Amino acid sequence: MTAPEPLLGEGADELSGVASYAAEKARALAAAPALPLPLEPTSPARAERDDLRPAIAALLERLATRTEPALIACLRGSREKWDQADSLSIIDADLAEEIGALRRRLAGSAEPVVSAARRAIALEGLLAVDASVALVRLFERRLASLLRLRLRSATPDLLPEGRPFLDLGNALHEVAEAWR
Repeated sequence: MTAPEPLLGEGADELSGVASYAAEKARALAAAPALPLPLEPTSPARAERDDLRPAIAALLERLATRTEPALIACLRGSREKWDQADSLSIIDADLAEEIGALRRRLAGSAEPVVSAARRAIALEGLLAVDASVALVRLFERRLASLLRLRLRSATPDLLPEGRPFLDLGNALHEVAEAWR
C-alpha cells in the first residue's frame, strides 16, 4: 500500500479542485467515529430548501457571460495578433473570489451531518464548478496554440456564423441552464 499524498499547504490555490477536498474528507472520516445518518424529513415543511442549485447556476451563468464576449473579441483580433491570444483573461479577482466563496459553501454542504440529498448536490456542484473553471483556465492559457492549429486546418474560420469555433461561452450557458 502506498502512502497518501500530502495535503496542500497554507495559501494553496483555492481553485485547485475537488480532488484535494475529497482526499481531506476521506482522511477525516476514516479518523472520526461513525455518525448516525441524518433522518430524512417527514414532511415537506421540514425538507431543506435547495438553495445550492440556483447558486451554482448563477455562478456558471456569470462565467459564461464573461467568457462569450471576451472570447469573441479575442478571436476577432487574432488574425493580426494571434500570439497575443494567451493574454485572454476571463476570471478576474472578483470572479475568483465568488468561485472560492461558492466552493466553500458547497464544501460545507458536503459534510456528513448534512442530508444525503444535499451532500450529493454539493459534491456534484463542486465537480461542475471545478470542471467549468478548468476549461476556462485552459482557454486562458492555451488559446494561441488552439488558434494556430485552427488556422492550419482545412477550415480556418475562427468565427463561423459569428460564433467562436470553440464555443465555450455557449457550452457554459448550457451547463448553467442544466443547474436551474
